[in-house]
Amino acid sequence: MRHYKVGLLIGTMLAAVPAFAQDVTTPGAGQAPATPQDPSPIAAQVGPDNVPAEDIVVTGIRNSLANSARVKREAQQIVDSISAEDVGKFPDANISESLQRITGVAIDRSGGEGQFITVRGLGPEFNSVLVNGRIMATDNPGREFSFDVLSSNMIQRTDVFKSSVPELQEGGIGATVNIITARPLDQREGFHFSGSVGGIYDTMRQKVGPDASAVVSWTNTDKTFGAVLSGSYTKRMNQADQIAIDGWINGRPDIISMIDGQPTLITGSDPRYPVEGNVNVPQSLYYQRVEEERERINVAGSVQFRPTDNLEITVDGIYSKFDVSGVVRRMDNFLAAPYYEPTFNSNGTVTSMGMIGADFIGQYPQFLEENRDRLTNNGLNAKIDHVYNRTNRQSDSYQIGGNIKWNPTEDVELRFDASMTGANRASPNQYLVIGALLPYSYQFDVDGGQGLPTVSFDNAIINDPDRMRLHYMAVDRNTSRDRGSEFHFDTKYDVQDSILKSVLIGGSYTERRKINRSFNNSDTNCTYCGYQVPIADGLLQEYAWGDLLGTGNAIPPTLFEFDADAMIAYLNDPATLAIPSNGRTPEEQAAFAQQLLALPGGPFGVREQLRGTVNVQEKLTAGYIAMQFAGPNWSGNFGVRVIQTDVISSGFDTPVTSINNTPGDDTLQYTYGPATAISVRNSYINALPSANLKFNVTDNFIARAAFSQTVTRPTLTDLGVNNDYGGRISVPLSSGGNPNLLPFRSTNYDLSAEWYLSSVSYLSIGGFYKDLSNFLELQTLPVVRFGRTFQDTRTRNGQTGYIRGIEVGGQYAFDWLPGFASGFGVAGNYTYVDSKVERDQTLADYDCGYNGLSPHSANGSVFYEKFGISARASYNWRSDYLRSCRSSQGRPRNRTAYGQLDFSLGYDLTNNFQIYVQGVNVTNQKVDEWSAIEERYLLLEETGARYNFGVRVKF
Repeated sequence: MRHYKVGLLIGTMLAAVPAFAQDVTTPGAGQAPATPQDPSPIAAQVGPDNVPAEDIVVTGIRNSLANSARVKREAQQIVDSISAEDVGKFPDANISESLQRITGVAIDRSGGEGQFITVRGLGPEFNSVLVNGRIMATDNPGREFSFDVLSSNMIQRTDVFKSSVPELQEGGIGATVNIITARPLDQREGFHFSGSVGGIYDTMRQKVGPDASAVVSWTNTDKTFGAVLSGSYTKRMNQADQIAIDGWINGRPDIISMIDGQPTLITGSDPRYPVEGNVNVPQSLYYQRVEEERERINVAGSVQFRPTDNLEITVDGIYSKFDVSGVVRRMDNFLAAPYYEPTFNSNGTVTSMGMIGADFIGQYPQFLEENRDRLTNNGLNAKIDHVYNRTNRQSDSYQIGGNIKWNPTEDVELRFDASMTGANRASPNQYLVIGALLPYSYQFDVDGGQGLPTVSFDNAIINDPDRMRLHYMAVDRNTSRDRGSEFHFDTKYDVQDSILKSVLIGGSYTERRKINRSFNNSDTNCTYCGYQVPIADGLLQEYAWGDLLGTGNAIPPTLFEFDADAMIAYLNDPATLAIPSNGRTPEEQAAFAQQLLALPGGPFGVREQLRGTVNVQEKLTAGYIAMQFAGPNWSGNFGVRVIQTDVISSGFDTPVTSINNTPGDDTLQYTYGPATAISVRNSYINALPSANLKFNVTDNFIARAAFSQTVTRPTLTDLGVNNDYGGRISVPLSSGGNPNLLPFRSTNYDLSAEWYLSSVSYLSIGGFYKDLSNFLELQTLPVVRFGRTFQDTRTRNGQTGYIRGIEVGGQYAFDWLPGFASGFGVAGNYTYVDSKVERDQTLADYDCGYNGLSPHSANGSVFYEKFGISARASYNWRSDYLRSCRSSQGRPRNRTAYGQLDFSLGYDLTNNFQIYVQGVNVTNQKVDEWSAIEERYLLLEETGARYNFGVRVKF
């Protein structure tokens, strides 16, 4: 009867407050901890009849939940976990999509697939991700780990450490995540195979790609030697449709008003300006479709040898190859000042405005003559661009490591671990733009229907191939190379007959080098800017959008696409280069063409741009001491970790010698001087104390408290000495690194309580407080350079504040119900996060919080497992959050609350065969983003639903 009441209580709570929370003990580098045993009587109970757990075979979802609950319960710190349901069967096809079911964890997606995680409101750059206790190199420009490079079939468990201990590597003030691959001596003896074959279907693309994986293991009868090998191959075809505004410009731009029947140019200082204070005007409005192919190959293996009871040797490795190739089709409408007859609301947001065309200039020639200098800099005509962009992400990463654990005596354990890791990424992209200067004026409306901004068009004119002209062409092949090595030595001495149970002393040495290089044609990409050179017949083809985001006829039905290679050949043709443009005479154009043809690789060949080089070497030397205590009903640990960080940032200084305006256009062109090699050194020491206390109030009720100081170092890319420039006349842009950054520091306090009802079921509640200093944040600030005010984007220190919150989570299996109903269970969690930030500078009309922080997030799951059926439906939700305080045009970027429904369903045909289907975002939730206030629209994106299906086999 007690379980009946408790079950109803928890079931009601978890249905109303959606989790999938679970927890862990700290592993040493290169080693996954053995699953601890439940010591308390309640852990062996599964229902009201107190049937011993060993009489029931627990597999699948329940097995995953029980393992995760056991890890959480036995941990000496605050930690949550997700465990595999079976060998080669993680709860979700994507690791991060499983992690989002842990309390306090939210994810960011790429192409509708989980890529990065946010923990307790802190984004991917503030969470350290380990693989088997070691750092794994990443193909990202910085440290941020992309979970989409790893297949979930090779993962045995993933732990999220929310409080720290000295032996745990530093680097995550949000959390430290440890991904644990399969170990052969943890498997059953003998030969075993588990595999799946199926497909992946995206509703937007309406194509099926292959999805296959396999895990093979062998362990001898004595459990002294074993090997495990896993592999997977997936190819996914996906699509994303977008309607977006490329940021809002804050200022007092030039406008044109009709006064006494004549156009009048009104500047920001003119008393006739229609509103007081700054206004907000969109930079551009575009419609875009992205089609991608994502191909991933993963291989992981491990060999273990235990020649004696006191010695264990493990060698393991993991390899990932992940290639993403995409085609972007985009129609872009630039909205450059001066704006014609704009209207603004009380918040200073433009609600409508016109862009003048040739018809307007023809009607008022005197207006042009009187204001030629101010008008022609920005180009007079309304413009429409057709963009064809081929994008690629070609990446591979690996980690190889060896671990020796030796117990020379019963009370002493020595552990040595060595590993090396690497990652490479190449991004060969082609960005081609054609366009037209429109003969007529057109109108922009911030809400032209269905809640979306629109631009009025004459479709027959904008899709007339005879009006199209060459405009812009960028080819690049940026590369990233990440290399690292780690060495750990850990000792543990057990103390007998004392409340002091053990002393841990150890140290580590880590080296890492990240090199990002930039190869492009930035010195010639604006060769055809100005919309003057015509396009040869036959190069353009019409592409029909279809029903883009359900807007029907609100969007031009077609745009132009073209064969990128054929278009590049036409751009490189000497005859095309000889066509006079940008005010050059035929003779001047011929000389200009010869200069371009003489460039290495031709006019549009990729050339290394030394100013974009980022070369950062980081060396970490760490040592720690920790002590573990325990009494009859309590345990705890405390200690300190000390780390010295040495960084050398190298690159090149390439000064800007001139900035030119493109005739008839507002794109800025930069000329650079010779490159000079430079390097900057930075060094600092951090001492990080920590303490954890665990108190067993009763056999099934645990209270915890934790204190720690943690740091997150600047991501490696941010430490570069590089500078780059771009933008338009109205908004010059600059960006680059900051080699003098200091680590972001946090002092953390945690309290939690856990109530365990069975080996599967529990309820937990916790609170946390993080006192933050030297906050690292990507900022866009106004900086004066070369006599112009640039919007300068780079990471900076200086902010302080706090993050605090409450987490509630749990899971419950209704095993005590009769018959069919005993297969049901629920899991859920809810997290509330509050924050305060103090920045050196603030926007006049907006006070930013922390990037990535949703005040509210919740997860809920209902599962069923019985009679060969394994089913789960999960809903993940997070409230509005700030993506970046200073994003496009230096303005905030926010994302609207997002909720996603996923499910999985499997049926055991036999003990060895199962058919399955998984659905992700089955309700087709769309992404919605906005600037400082919701009326300033930024993005609506649709990625559709994704389904994985197939058959699993094991023996």
